[in-house]
Amino acid sequence: MSEIHDVLVVGGGPAGSTCARALVAGGARVAVIDRADFPRVKLCAGWLSPAIWDVLGISPREYPRGLWEWHTAHVHFRGKDHKIPCHGWFIRRYELDDFLLRSCGAELHLGVNAKQITRDDDGLWRIGDLRGKYLVGAGGTHCPVARMLAPPRPRRAVGVQELELQTTEQIVARTRLGANGEPELLLFDDVGGYGWNVPKSDWINVGCGTLDANKVRDAWRYTHDHLRTAGHVPAEAEPELEHVKGHSYFLFDPAHLEGAQRDTALLVGDSLGLAHPITAEGILPATVSGRRAAEAILGGAPASYPTRLREDPVIADYRRVAGLVGAAAKLKKRVPAARPGKRDSDLGRKAVARGFAWMFSGKRLPGGRLLDLVLGNGR
Repeated sequence: MSEIHDVLVVGGGPAGSTCARALVAGGARVAVIDRADFPRVKLCAGWLSPAIWDVLGISPREYPRGLWEWHTAHVHFRGKDHKIPCHGWFIRRYELDDFLLRSCGAELHLGVNAKQITRDDDGLWRIGDLRGKYLVGAGGTHCPVARMLAPPRPRRAVGVQELELQTTEQIVARTRLGANGEPELLLFDDVGGYGWNVPKSDWINVGCGTLDANKVRDAWRYTHDHLRTAGHVPAEAEPELEHVKGHSYFLFDPAHLEGAQRDTALLVGDSLGLAHPITAEGILPATVSGRRAAEAILGGAPASYPTRLREDPVIADYRRVAGLVGAAAKLKKRVPAARPGKRDSDLGRKAVARGFAWMFSGKRLPGGRLLDLVLGNGR
């Protein structure tokens, strides 16, 4: 006889483990299924904005793995360098994901590929010998649950080229632009993406992302050339930097929330497409969605999940940012291009760079209700 769980969670990353932890705390019997064994390599710069700690229910001091706090972002934009005060942390996903998963309290079924997900006549979901009343898709962009539910995708996935590599603390200290953990960001001239270089003691994470996935290889060459010319990546790392890895994911779009739930199946994190519309930070919205999905399940009201998610302060701000990005794109099409001198003024460059860096701090947008009225965001 197959085991019956309250919830089957497909994917053991931050979204899945946060959901599982909240469900277990609420008395549910939960199984987490992931095709990987943990700890496992996960390409990600590892941004954490301050709101993450409240969602996880721990303080930075209680996190037992590598943690790099930073108070300054170094932004290069249209030929100018900007040193901008803001605040956040970096982690290594290899460590964070393992910590969150091992401490969630759920039954772990690792090294199990959820290739076939079916639903029995009694309404229970089945994955191999496991059966569950609810199904949560937390397996990232290519999650099998997401393929099954097929949430709306108004825009294509963004493209990423990235690599995390280890050397020595002395070598990283010799080449980094600022202090340990301070990000170096290369905002592309067309604001269609950015490159990054993040020093983490004896590790560095280097990469770039573009809104148009077809441009990501050229963007990586530009990013690599800039960092190499500036002397900000170790010469010892060059052989490995010739073999960056590619992946993709979806930035947040309000339309994604329409596909967050169907009957007793729910999508969280990158499976739904919740990365920040500008910075592409994904860990915070992943954990937020995992917690909100658990609340809906524990309340016996899975259909309430999209509303719970929409009304969460973090996701509400993402909706506003997405609205502002959309409004700016429409305005750009309607207004003739400014003269080069005006467009590239020091004041304008600085404002864009500061606004870009500020987004990484995870601070709430001011005037939220007013923005909702202006942007037409219904409640």
